[in-house]
Amino acid sequence: MAQNSKKKTIILSLDAEKAFDRVNWSFLLTVLGKFGFGESFIQWISTLYNKPKASVTTNKITSQSFTLQRGTRQGCPLSPLLFAIFVEPLAAAVRQNSVIKGIHSSISEHKINLYADDILLYLEEPQSSLEEVFNLINSFSKLSDYSINWTKSSILPLTKNSWNPAHQNPQHPSTTNTIKYLGLNISPNLNELIKLNHDPMLDKVTEDLRRWNNLPISLLGRIASVKMKILPKINYLFSMIPLKPPKQWFQRLDSTTTKFYTRNKKPKISLSTLQKNKDEGGLEAPNFMHYYLANQILYLTEWLNPKEYYNTWLEIEQLDCKHIKLSDLPFITATLKHHNCFKNPLIASTLTAWWKALDITNGQLKTSILSPIWHNPDFKNKKTPLYLKTWEESGITHLQDLFENDKIRSYNNLTQAFDINKSNFLQYLQVTETIKKTTPLDLTTLQPPD
Repeated sequence: MAQNSKKKTIILSLDAEKAFDRVNWSFLLTVLGKFGFGESFIQWISTLYNKPKASVTTNKITSQSFTLQRGTRQGCPLSPLLFAIFVEPLAAAVRQNSVIKGIHSSISEHKINLYADDILLYLEEPQSSLEEVFNLINSFSKLSDYSINWTKSSILPLTKNSWNPAHQNPQHPSTTNTIKYLGLNISPNLNELIKLNHDPMLDKVTEDLRRWNNLPISLLGRIASVKMKILPKINYLFSMIPLKPPKQWFQRLDSTTTKFYTRNKKPKISLSTLQKNKDEGGLEAPNFMHYYLANQILYLTEWLNPKEYYNTWLEIEQLDCKHIKLSDLPFITATLKHHNCFKNPLIASTLTAWWKALDITNGQLKTSILSPIWHNPDFKNKKTPLYLKTWEESGITHLQDLFENDKIRSYNNLTQAFDINKSNFLQYLQVTETIKKTTPLDLTTLQPPD
């Protein structure tokens, strides 16, 4: 979205200086009160941070205790939550500041991402936006003791332009071609994400399994080792980067794990057999391709059952789909490959994974009662997808709306059920005949995949 914009756009990655150790308790308690936390809860927090003491042990020699002045407790499960509340006033100030310009879509503006002490700012018009961000953070620092290490912060340009922040202010963070966020290397070019993340991960997995190869571990132990030490790392990439690695990447990963299972000997049992369930004669070795597909299909749940809170990614994907709703995509056939939405690599990878999963489970990608009638590339009349605005507004949206008691509704039944104009018989014929060209209107053949 940013790359399609003509405006200069950057991502500013902020490196907080000793983030959890710089939490000002007085400021934190004030913020808790402003956010409406009860007096009793605030008193509990105040008790936790009432003159705490610590000591340092070096070479078995423990120093005298000293009183701590700020910071959250290490290892306390409450600390990350308190820090999130502590830094929220800064995030709110960024969102509400009209001088700081975020990335705009047709209906919203996105400025900031926060996860604990990892902060990303998405800025348009960076010359003015950056200066305002610096002023805002400096003001916040005076109140809260929060501090940014500007030498370790970085700027990732999302658009091609000649603007250099160092020319504007030498104290500005330097620009870079990639940034690291939540353990992922991020580039403005989506095509580089596999090279920047999956390839280095595969190299590390290969080296780890090579070092572990001579350890006295049984086959079951080796499979368990891969599940516990390798699979979570691979699964994290699958869940965070919705792009499919090339076939050769999966082949190399399977080859590497197979050599580990067999101690570099010729395998007596094929990998596909080891990956089967135990009741099928296998040992449930992880099938990395299936884990990839499972992670991709999770995005379908967001399409079908969007959360109540606002989701920027769904908005972006919906914009690419234009009139077709995201929730309808899984129920349209592979004709979607020619639709504009399939140019979005995230949508394309999710749908491709869905179709592959159907194939693996002997499902069938076909039109069903859940398929949309309007804007569906499966239903074209003179090369144009069907669309009748008055019918859509009356509630006729999917094939199931054309049926009652396992039979297709008559024209009179349809007009009565959805209160549409009775003079639209020709439209009724147009819709039903267009659908019949590709799909028999028989409820027994229109059941959706299990």
